[in-house]
Amino acid sequence: MDFLDDILEARKARLSQSLLCADMADRKVDPCQRLSFVPAMIFFTMGFKDILAALRDNNDKSALQACVHQHCDEDAFHWQWYLEDLETIEHGRRLLRLPAAQALTDVWSPANHATREAVYHTIHLAKTWGTPFYRMVLIEALEATFACFNEPMYKLVRELGMAERLHYFGQVHRHAETSHAKDQGSARHPAYTPSEDERTTAGFLVNQVFDTFKRMFDCWHAARLTSQAMRPAA
Repeated sequence: MDFLDDILEARKARLSQSLLCADMADRKVDPCQRLSFVPAMIFFTMGFKDILAALRDNNDKSALQACVHQHCDEDAFHWQWYLEDLETIEHGRRLLRLPAAQALTDVWSPANHATREAVYHTIHLAKTWGTPFYRMVLIEALEATFACFNEPMYKLVRELGMAERLHYFGQVHRHAETSHAKDQGSARHPAYTPSEDERTTAGFLVNQVFDTFKRMFDCWHAARLTSQAMRPAA
């Protein structure tokens, strides 16, 4: 969707300057501490399955919806990698050691509202603008937001010497995303010419996703600031 390139690049440039992304790249801060927000991601990472479900429509047999399903299939199991990484990162193990009642209370606390809202609002967008074209726009926006996150995160886990040990945050996820990008680059999206109204709405959806994710990134950054420095697993 070339017509979205300008707005996606402009929004990515802004989101890459968010406090979270800048903090992950700040070598003046202990790298273990820079990773300490990871438990705050749990609602989003698990809830991303529900976002993908909202983008699906098994009754729609169009080529564009088939492309949506392909994207969803590629990301459907990544939550499992996140859970595995929680057992490897000390910050994650600390979360897993909490009594269930305390852990769940933290996930649904006011401090983590922006993370929950990112899931709820993205599902709302997917259900309200429920055509294959708009679903592809949302996928493009989601992938662009996490491109801003993945680059400094991968550099951080490499700095910690954990790129090979981590899956969601490390080499496994990075290789998967690179492979998806190559496949998408060699395969053309089904031909579809959006109307002017659809183009306008597409820009609106992109801005909605980026605005929501900026608030979520700020929430994760706040979680990092309130945590105590801990070492990764040996």
